[in-house]
Amino acid sequence: MKFFQPGIVAMSILLAGCSSLPEGRWRETSPASDTPAIMLDIKDDRIAAYAGCNRMMGTVKMSGDQLLVERLTSTLMMCAGAEGEKEEELKQLLTNKPTVKISGEELILSVGEETYKFTKQPNMEDGLTRLIYVASEKVPCTGVAATECMQVRESEDAPWTNYYGEIEGFDYEPGNVYHLRIKEFEVEKPAADASSKRWIMDGILRVENLNVDAGDVNTEKPANNLE
Repeated sequence: MKFFQPGIVAMSILLAGCSSLPEGRWRETSPASDTPAIMLDIKDDRIAAYAGCNRMMGTVKMSGDQLLVERLTSTLMMCAGAEGEKEEELKQLLTNKPTVKISGEELILSVGEETYKFTKQPNMEDGLTRLIYVASEKVPCTGVAATECMQVRESEDAPWTNYYGEIEGFDYEPGNVYHLRIKEFEVEKPAADASSKRWIMDGILRVENLNVDAGDVNTEKPANNLE
């Protein structure tokens, strides 16, 4: 006859029940390269994903420590070159039951030897909405060291000012003038050489390429969010 120790059984049940959906908005930090970082939005058994071209949507649930994505659909834009390769990587990641690990504000998804790390993003609804313009060229500037800064302003008749930080989720290309909607968050304990504000792109309202004729430019861009 086998005897079971209630404490061990209870602990096993508790551990088995610890697997839950990593809800929230997540931004890829590794192995992000020259292509836009992967964005994941997981909420209410739904997942939305974006790797710079098409937007993917599906249902999601946990099975043990694995993320199960089902009924994955996508918009149908052509994705060539590095963007196409990155999108295929994202599809493979989502459809191959990645193992989930969470450490603080970091999400780790693994399939075999492939590992992707993500950092949790703040709730966009909690941020201050600002509309800004970004100039077509960066300019030399000096913070802690000599570097190049984007030039920004909040109205078309205001002077350009240097912006020393980054706009998370914004893929800047020289030669374009952008009108962006961003969310601004306070940084609780910024580093001595860092901004006390954090900017995250919430949408591209307009982009104008100064290197081509105005009639050839598609100036309206969809919002860069996952909803």
